[in-house]
Amino acid sequence: MQPFDKVQPIVLLVDKTDPAAHRDAVAAAAVASVRAYTATEDSEAWENWLYGRFTKTVRRANPSTFERLAGEAPSGPVTVGRAQAIAFEPVTYEQMPKNLSKLQVSGTQLPDEEPAAWPENAPEIVLNADLDMSTGKASAQAAHALLSWYLQLEPAARHAWQDAGEPAGVRFTAGGQFAELAASPGAGPLIVDAGMTEIAPDTATAFVAGFSPAAASSA
Repeated sequence: MQPFDKVQPIVLLVDKTDPAAHRDAVAAAAVASVRAYTATEDSEAWENWLYGRFTKTVRRANPSTFERLAGEAPSGPVTVGRAQAIAFEPVTYEQMPKNLSKLQVSGTQLPDEEPAAWPENAPEIVLNADLDMSTGKASAQAAHALLSWYLQLEPAARHAWQDAGEPAGVRFTAGGQFAELAASPGAGPLIVDAGMTEIAPDTATAFVAGFSPAAASSA
């Protein structure tokens, strides 16, 4: 089995009567992805997958369905503002539980309202605004970026971020500024999409910047 035969399911709460802000949902999905890993990192489900292509599928659930699924998630829901997300261990599409596989993937778009505030020392997930990604697609790319960033941290920095409450912010930046920031010192691994949905192959989508372990530990 190749690493890309597996996919990490992520589920966003989508409440049609009180939808969360787009950027809050993206942040929640990214943190949920990392939290699922840290809660189950000794599981064989992560072997090889971590060193291959970080394939993720972001699905949406209404409040009642989300509540049921949250009880099955490795570490419960992540909340950012009004947004909530949960994530699971990687599985093959064939092995994905029916209560996850039946959830809708395409068309997940939440309103681009002002996001909740995040701490100054929080890592910032920077996404390529030129791509006009849906909430679902942006969430997957942000999750790729945050997990890649987390994996390259030293143990002390990982603990500092977790002790700070696993904060993360989301910013969309256009064109040349995105490329300039991605190349700056301290930027996390640059995510380049395989082009399976929404955008062209080999397109740079996201990276993480702006976390200070020392600031987090003293906060």
